[in-house]
Amino acid sequence: MGAVVRAVRDDGGPSLLRPPGALPEPQFLAACIRCGQCIEACPPEFATLHMFTARPGARFGTPYVDSRHTPCRLCASYDELKCIEACPTAALSPVEEMREIRMGTAVIDRELCLAYNGVVCRACWHICPFPNEAIRFDERLRPVVVEEACIGCGLCDWACPTEETSIPVRPAAAADAETT
Repeated sequence: MGAVVRAVRDDGGPSLLRPPGALPEPQFLAACIRCGQCIEACPPEFATLHMFTARPGARFGTPYVDSRHTPCRLCASYDELKCIEACPTAALSPVEEMREIRMGTAVIDRELCLAYNGVVCRACWHICPFPNEAIRFDERLRPVVVEEACIGCGLCDWACPTEETSIPVRPAAAADAETT
């Protein structure tokens, strides 16, 4: 089975998938006052945002998304991203359009993905807010993530039918950690 690579941050835990508009991790941690207003503003029908309480450290009390269980639905049917509007410190910065969001990037685990193992499956493509842009198909109808177009909302992770997800989302913070 393929292993999900997770970056380690300042308090020793895996990187977290942050809400839309989040600043790069070090700036986000400095700007976020852990007020929970973004979590409260998240529409109850989505209940996407959670507060990190797993262990004390710099990330304690900050918002995150668990894409496997509650992906970011980008405030579908609302005129604005509620979490960004609620943030009093600009730790979550406004975005002009949804395509500008960079929460993370989906990564296909070819060992687990049904399509790479001879089973027809298009679950990730069907739910993607940008099908044929963020997720395309190769010549054998297997999904391919286009990193530049993937916003990291986690809808594909949530929709994936394999028990262990075949398409986890690597948080933007993990990419930040790899470049530092």
